[in-house]
Amino acid sequence: EKLSKFYQQATWSRGCDTTSPVSTGTSSEVDRDHLVKTCFADFDRSIVLVVEGEVNGEKAIIAAGRVNKVHMSEDMTCALQVLPQFAKKGLGKLLAQDLIAVAKAEGAAKVRANIHSSNAAALNFVKSLKFSVNKTSDPELLQASLELKAKAKL
Repeated sequence: EKLSKFYQQATWSRGCDTTSPVSTGTSSEVDRDHLVKTCFADFDRSIVLVVEGEVNGEKAIIAAGRVNKVHMSEDMTCALQVLPQFAKKGLGKLLAQDLIAVAKAEGAAKVRANIHSSNAAALNFVKSLKFSVNKTSDPELLQASLELKAKAKL
C-alpha cells in the first residue's frame, strides 16, 4: 500500500528517471514501471534502500534507491527517486551516499548511472557526489561513474 501511494505521488519537475528528457516548466509524472524496477529487487544482484516519512499526516515512502550488480563485471549501477516535496533538502544526497557505501561493501569497483543529457538537475547532483560524467554512443545519454577501488599501477 505504501509503494502504491509512492507511485501515485511521485513526480519530479526535473525528471525523476534520469534517462528521460526533461521538459522545462512542467512536472512529468514518474512512470510506475520505473518505480517498480527501483523498489523491487532480486536480492542476489540488487539492493534497495527505502526512506519512510510523513506525507499529509500518514507514514509513506518518500524516497527509494537501488544498486544493481552488473553481469560479468565488478561494477554496479544505481538509481534513486525522492518525492518532490522532499527534494533539495539533502535526503537524495544521504540516500546516494548510503547506496555508494552499500556498493563499496559489496566489493564494487565502480558505481555507474545513466543520465539524459538534458537533465541538468541530475547532472549537477552526480557531480556534487564526485562522479565523473562521460558521453556514450547515444548522443542523448551520458554515463556518470564513481571509482570505488583504486586502480592497480602497472
